Amino acid sequence: MRSPFGDWEDAASRGFVVVVAIVLAWYTWGRWGDFQIDCGRELYVPSEILRGKLLYRDLFYPYGPLAPYACALLIAIFGSHLLVFYLLGIAVAVGCAILLFELGAMLEGRAVGLTAALALLFMGFAPGIFNYAFPYSYAATMGLLLSLLCSWFTLRNLFDRSGYNLLMAGLAASLTLLCKQEFGVACYLMLGFVMAMEAILRRSVRPLLHQIAACAPGVVLWVAIYGWFFWTLTPGFMVDANWVGLPGTAMHNYGAVFYGYVGQRFIPREMLQMIMCAAASVTMWSLLATGNRGPRNIILAILVAIAVAHRFGQVNPTTEGFVTGYLVFPGGMFFIGCGLVAYSTYELLRKGNRRCLAEAAFGIFALVPAIRVFAEIRPYDYSIYLAMPLFLVFLIAISRCIKAATPALSADRQRRLANYLLAAEVVMLALVCIPQTSERLDTLETSWGTLQLKPEQANVARQILDFISEQKRHGRQVAVLPEATILYALTGTEAPGRWYMLVPGILSPAQEQVCLADLNRASPDYILLTARLTTEYGADYFGIDYDQTIYHWIESNYRIAGEFGHFRRDHNNTFAALLYHRRDPVERIIGFYATRRATAAWRIFSSAPPIA
Repeated sequence: MRSPFGDWEDAASRGFVVVVAIVLAWYTWGRWGDFQIDCGRELYVPSEILRGKLLYRDLFYPYGPLAPYACALLIAIFGSHLLVFYLLGIAVAVGCAILLFELGAMLEGRAVGLTAALALLFMGFAPGIFNYAFPYSYAATMGLLLSLLCSWFTLRNLFDRSGYNLLMAGLAASLTLLCKQEFGVACYLMLGFVMAMEAILRRSVRPLLHQIAACAPGVVLWVAIYGWFFWTLTPGFMVDANWVGLPGTAMHNYGAVFYGYVGQRFIPREMLQMIMCAAASVTMWSLLATGNRGPRNIILAILVAIAVAHRFGQVNPTTEGFVTGYLVFPGGMFFIGCGLVAYSTYELLRKGNRRCLAEAAFGIFALVPAIRVFAEIRPYDYSIYLAMPLFLVFLIAISRCIKAATPALSADRQRRLANYLLAAEVVMLALVCIPQTSERLDTLETSWGTLQLKPEQANVARQILDFISEQKRHGRQVAVLPEATILYALTGTEAPGRWYMLVPGILSPAQEQVCLADLNRASPDYILLTARLTTEYGADYFGIDYDQTIYHWIESNYRIAGEFGHFRRDHNNTFAALLYHRRDPVERIIGFYATRRATAAWRIFSSAPPIA
């Protein structure tokens, strides 16, 4: 497995990562993102910042301020084009992959790092909102990049004892906290653990004070930026009107359902299954290592054949789930990480080895963001951001298991065996995770560049964009509810208020009244009501299951004037929209009383006993 380049092996591996990223970007080009959900925010918010609006005050935003202002800077320099965002996302993906490679090489070896890097790239170019090129949030991808950079500097500080590494780690942690809060918390917990353990091992407070001083500039940076926003907008407004995921905010009615859907649930029976999954995964990798060469190759061939069947044909879901959930990307990975952290901490306290400190610190860093997807660790969805450091910990663990299971082999033969099994892991990951591109066959030309969409979605999007652009030329405003923010960005129009999307939990009852005041003030000529299905929040449809007050206001003041696509509320999440046109004054009075009567009748009917 050795390269003829000798000392250039690391450089060759980095180059290989870049080449793989370029090939995957070419293979999936333009098929990323979602036309209706989340991704439009990543275009709209930076564009509005360049129009003079202040984040949080004039624009609802649930994450840190770094990503939207960085994207606004890129738009200001290079112009409003999807290519700018695509290249930003690809660069971030390459940066994350290379940092995973560096971290893996430092902790366990080149093969482990390269496997983690390739896994991130295989998962990172999928269609939909969960990718790196055009994700649901650039705050997530940039937050991961900066947090991995913080980890890299922290480990360099532990191995090299260089003063500037800790300073850079503190600055990276600060930027991470300004980007995606859970990654920032993970960075500071990692740094706090390193500082505390070094003080304990050295039995002196002096190194702790020096380390706190090295991290202080980063703390001053994020405190100053967040402090300015909190001072200008008040803490209550920042928390209640923007960071809706925090306890006590408007999301409390829907947060439990949404976070449980994402994977942040701790059900004892499910946790027991995850522990068994983790034990089964470690056992299977150990058995593969101890088996004879012939049977091992046969088993790996069968597993690869299952992955090929998943890629190119039909395969039994149970069989596919076995390969993915127990071997390739195990759902019980969190407990494998806990085991490695516990063992490294034990060895650290016993031997005082700085390598054990590095392993325990990185394990803590990997576990913290993975709590968000604790019960749904999969090679897709939110896990491709929140669980990638944990996946590297898993690779380190199975590499150690392979070596521990073959004590009779020489170190060189153990390394070759581990590399062989990791190569099989890479092949299966590629077959399972590299996306299909056959669905998005239609090209949608926009002012920001081209998008690849499904034909039926592209037709509806084309009609809506043409309509909004036509109304804009005539000085008429079109509001889009509850969510399709990309329509504002692609047509250069603005939402009637600070809320450009209305999914469950965004508005409290008091904020609903503020939103209604904004709509009354703007009085848009048309309202587009999209068929956005929000089952993940436990409330399916706008106006039916949440934000009924705003929907009743629309019904009172607007009348249905048309339809784009086939609008229906049957849990089929297609892209379609009803077009509402503003009524004249007489129609508004009639509509107001008609809506009141309909609402009263609905309440009487809903409270009546069932008909026998």
